[in-house]
Amino acid sequence: MEGRREDRAQVMLEADFEAHHNRDPYFRTIEFHAHDFLELYLFLDGSVTYYIEDQVYDLCPGDLLVIPPGRMHRPVIANEHAAYERMVLWVELDYIARIDGAAGELQAALRGVGPNGYCVPFRGDDLIFAVTLFKRIVEMHRSGADGVFTASAIRLYLRGVFEAYSLVEKQAQGETAVIPQVIRYLTAHFREPLRLDDLAARFFISKSYLNRHFKAYTNATVYAYLMALRITHARRMLREGATAAEAGRECGFSDYSTFYKAFKAQTGITPQEFKARV
Repeated sequence: MEGRREDRAQVMLEADFEAHHNRDPYFRTIEFHAHDFLELYLFLDGSVTYYIEDQVYDLCPGDLLVIPPGRMHRPVIANEHAAYERMVLWVELDYIARIDGAAGELQAALRGVGPNGYCVPFRGDDLIFAVTLFKRIVEMHRSGADGVFTASAIRLYLRGVFEAYSLVEKQAQGETAVIPQVIRYLTAHFREPLRLDDLAARFFISKSYLNRHFKAYTNATVYAYLMALRITHARRMLREGATAAEAGRECGFSDYSTFYKAFKAQTGITPQEFKARV
C-alpha cells in the first residue's frame, strides 16, 4: 500500500514532505523514535494509545496529533490484528517557511505548539473535509502534480489544523474557567435539591465534562464536594443547638435517613453522637 515505508523506517526519503494514507489488517507496535521534521498524524480506525514524550493519548477516530521535530513518540497498538488506519503528513520546517507567504501564519501557529505537541479532535463535517483534503494531497504527491497546487493544499491543511486547535484551546480555557463558578453556586445553593443534570445545563457544559474537570480542579467529585458542604454546615448547626432532624432538613437532605447515612460516612459517628460531644 502507498506509504508503508512510513511505518517501517520512519525516515523521510523525499524532499520537503511526504503524505501517507495507510490501512493495515495487521500492525506491530513500533519503538520510540523522533524525526527532524513536523508530523501530523490523523487517526481513523483501530485501537491505539499514542505516546509523545510524557503525554499519553487514548485515540478516538478523528483525533489529529501534531508532533514537533525532535520529540520521542510511538503508537502502541492494543490489538495488533485489528485494522489500523491513519493518515500521516511529514513536513520539513523550511518547506513550511517557503509556502507560508508574507504573513507567516503557519510559522506563528507552529510557535504556539506545546513542547510535546497537541491533539486536535476532528469530528463530523470537519473530519470529512480533513480526510478529503488529505486524500487530495496524497493523490497530487503520487502523481507528481504541480508543486504550486500541492503547496496550496498543504498550506490549507496545516492552516485548518492550527485554526481548529486554536478554537479547541479557547473553548477549553473558557470551560475550565467555569469550575470556580460551579463551586460558588454549590456554596450558595447547597440547601436546595441539586442534580448533576441541572448543574451541567446551567453552565452549558456536559455532565461528563463537569465531573472530569471538577475532579481535576478540586480532587473530588461534584457529589462528594456537595456532601462535604452539607455535612460541614450540619455540624455547625448541631454545635449551635439545632436538632439532628433540623440540621438534615436545613442542609438539603431529602429525609433523615439520607442525612444520617451521609453524616456517618463523612464523620464516622452519628449526628446524635456528634451532638453529645459538643
